[in-house]
Amino acid sequence: MQNSVFVKLTAIILAILLTSSVLFACGGNGGDTPNQGGTADTQADVETAEETTAPATSVPAGTDFGGTTINVLNSIYFSTDGYYFDVSEETGDVVNDAVYERNMKVQNDVNVSFNVLTKHEDAGPIIEKCVTSGSNEFDFVFGVQFQVVPLVVRGMFMNLEGAPYIDIEKDWWDGEYTRECSIGINKRYFMSGDITLGLIRHQSCCYVNKQMFENILGDPQSIYTTVLDGKWTLDLFSEYTSKFYSDLNGDSKFDEGDQYGCGVITANLTDHFTYDAGVRCTERDENDIPILVMNNERTVSYAEKIRKIYYENEGIRVFPADYTSLHEKIPNKFKADSLAFMVGWFYISDYLRDMEGDYAVIPFPKYDETQENYLALIHDVATLVCVPATCDKLDTIAAILELLAYEGYNTVAPAYYEVALKTKYIRDNQDAAMQIMDIIHDASTSDFAYIYNYALNSIGLIMREVLGSKKGDFVSSYAKKEVKTQALLDELIKVYTSLD
Repeated sequence: MQNSVFVKLTAIILAILLTSSVLFACGGNGGDTPNQGGTADTQADVETAEETTAPATSVPAGTDFGGTTINVLNSIYFSTDGYYFDVSEETGDVVNDAVYERNMKVQNDVNVSFNVLTKHEDAGPIIEKCVTSGSNEFDFVFGVQFQVVPLVVRGMFMNLEGAPYIDIEKDWWDGEYTRECSIGINKRYFMSGDITLGLIRHQSCCYVNKQMFENILGDPQSIYTTVLDGKWTLDLFSEYTSKFYSDLNGDSKFDEGDQYGCGVITANLTDHFTYDAGVRCTERDENDIPILVMNNERTVSYAEKIRKIYYENEGIRVFPADYTSLHEKIPNKFKADSLAFMVGWFYISDYLRDMEGDYAVIPFPKYDETQENYLALIHDVATLVCVPATCDKLDTIAAILELLAYEGYNTVAPAYYEVALKTKYIRDNQDAAMQIMDIIHDASTSDFAYIYNYALNSIGLIMREVLGSKKGDFVSSYAKKEVKTQALLDELIKVYTSLD
């Protein structure tokens, strides 16, 4: 899925430009037209561009499933996430309408109808009840990552590796994320990609209050140069944020009424600092089996660095680790020009629509300049798709999943990423700003231990404990978990690889 939106739109623009050159030449203003080789060459170029923009799905045209009703469990984490799939009508909103059009096209193309049950609750108990009772009430499920992945070891899902029509190497599937959800090379129980907005919306990013930046640090456009030069690091983040503290309420106390460089919590934001700094909990062996690798000098160094940022930098405010801090207190301070940086996710831009000032969007900082690339962790409330083990029409469901992802790639992802996110929500349309948006989009990452955290002794979230204690003592925290975590991992691998 990486680079898919960018490549797709670039090719579309190329096709338009090539077509335009033919029109201009026909108008008699052809003295400086770049292609003087005749219409045939231009048509060939256009055909090539069109081929690039519209890679074919493997579902044959004319496929007809005879009006079959497809029952979908659409489990969401935030109440506003329902429109990832469950859209009953057009509203004029570009993303809503793109999802509606995608769903209608798939239903019409293969002659099926969707019956969607949206639940703002954990899908796990619902799926388990259906499967253990032998019910095929749901044909496939949109589930929240941390809620559904633990069910795999109880045999709740079908193996989608080898299912017809689906190729996770296609642009509309996020193959890397799908592989990170799996053990070995022949078991795939979860997939995601352009079938849902639940990946991109939950990728990490950092917001910059441009007015505050200008007041203290100078030209806000310089932050783009810093990022593009690969110099946006934790050390620089600490240096910048330390310059913003001001006792706004004059009570001589460090409290929420003051001005800060950034607001953080010791829960989920910590995950993103950690994995975006290149810290890994697991890697893969030659058989694609996950192995624990977190206990190393670099992780120890990172833990101490992030502890100092949280607790020794007066420009950092550590808020209570709760929903209110993330979705009210921190965004409100950012909008009120009393917080210079705000770390979070793409979906947080929803909370900034009424912000009067301008802001920039950049990645989370790298560990240091030797880290090759910026990274953007997919948060554990991201949406993935799975098929209950009781499904009795896998070929049909595989075709529908493929088409939903394919049409999502063609319509929904561009509507959100290029139209809504880049032009409707994000304030800055400079080339550098757009380039950085693409860098973040293409930097998606995850880790097996993060995805399966709750089956692995919470090892994937260990930095929450380390920072929550305020000690930054990773070594001791890891030592307490290591033996049990390894045993749980061994058992998880054993059970997973024995599944059908």
